[in-house]
Amino acid sequence: MGSGNKSDSTYLIKNAPSDRVDASPSDAPKSEPPDDRWRTSNPPPGESLEAKWWPDRELGRAFRRWTGIPPARGDEARAVAMKFLVEHLNVGELTAVGTAPRTPLPAIEPPDFAARVQTMVIRLGMHGPNEDAPDHRALLALGDEALPILRDLFPGRLWFNRWEPHVQPPRGRSVSGLCRTLVAFGEAAVPYIAELLKNEEPETRYYATLVAAELPHPLLVEPLAAALFDDDQGVSRSALYALEVFQEQEGVEGLKESLRALALASDSDQRSRLLAMRALAVLRDDQCIEPLITVLSEPSVLGEAAWRVLRMLTAQDFGNRESDWHAWFVDNGGRSRMEWLIDGLDHEDPEIRAIASRDLVRASGRDFGYRVNMPGDDRKAIGERYRLWWAERDDSGK
Repeated sequence: MGSGNKSDSTYLIKNAPSDRVDASPSDAPKSEPPDDRWRTSNPPPGESLEAKWWPDRELGRAFRRWTGIPPARGDEARAVAMKFLVEHLNVGELTAVGTAPRTPLPAIEPPDFAARVQTMVIRLGMHGPNEDAPDHRALLALGDEALPILRDLFPGRLWFNRWEPHVQPPRGRSVSGLCRTLVAFGEAAVPYIAELLKNEEPETRYYATLVAAELPHPLLVEPLAAALFDDDQGVSRSALYALEVFQEQEGVEGLKESLRALALASDSDQRSRLLAMRALAVLRDDQCIEPLITVLSEPSVLGEAAWRVLRMLTAQDFGNRESDWHAWFVDNGGRSRMEWLIDGLDHEDPEIRAIASRDLVRASGRDFGYRVNMPGDDRKAIGERYRLWWAERDDSGK
């Protein structure tokens, strides 16, 4: 399928191979880590997908250090964290996702239906991301009956290999021709993506998170929540990126509540609590501020993580002084986070000013010429322009 939008292509890969690939029935996707090290799937140093998550750049680097190692108690710790999360995750019928048996092929189809679909997928893999693939339209024309087979062949011949150097991963539709077709199926593909997110293979789970980010749906909230605690760091980070797109979906508020409880759970392992705090920060959960104040006094990196998350979310800094944080929250807890950030533009600490500015630009799409080291009067003037922007936005109900 042709695409004139270069942002949908795989050209974010450094030294990418040619778009066109040769495929045969015996070909399988090759996406393996270069050795047996702990799986990180890290892009090269510098700006990356995570740069937009963290207005406090040091917080992003710290979380990568803290959560980039296996949990101290391995599978047992992860199981405890997931049991805790599921027990506290109140999303109604969503907990049944992924438990249904694999969908059998429709009895009304001829015996060669699966072979026809597989042949079409192989031909699909012979086209690059910016080429028109007739089999893409042909697969869509087959209807939902093709989806169980596409699930079994996922992710197809890859255009993007996460182990190759890249600045950031592409959108799900630019992972492979098969992924593009799944995205085009829309809501009908969602139950199959939910299954793929729970697949035993980390490569499958990783590419499924990229596709899931293109199909925001309540049914994907639970499997993406589970993927936040995946052993594979690429899966974990990509699931977090997907959930950021899900902010308005049913079940996300319940997930945030569960993550708050896990972040405070003193009987959970340290890594799981750190992952919960990381998710709350990326989701910009201002409801976690008051609970996290109580974590400031905890030992090891937990107290530091709580401080850094509080600092990022509020654009204020009272160190580990719980009384000062509580006093600030009593005075400001009823105001919006945008107002806190606007206040932070004139904070005495230039790092706090940078945090406030980056997240305001992220939220508004404009910077009004603000620079961290500009004179105080100029900072105040731009702060007033942001206040006007926020008042207009608030009045319009957007």
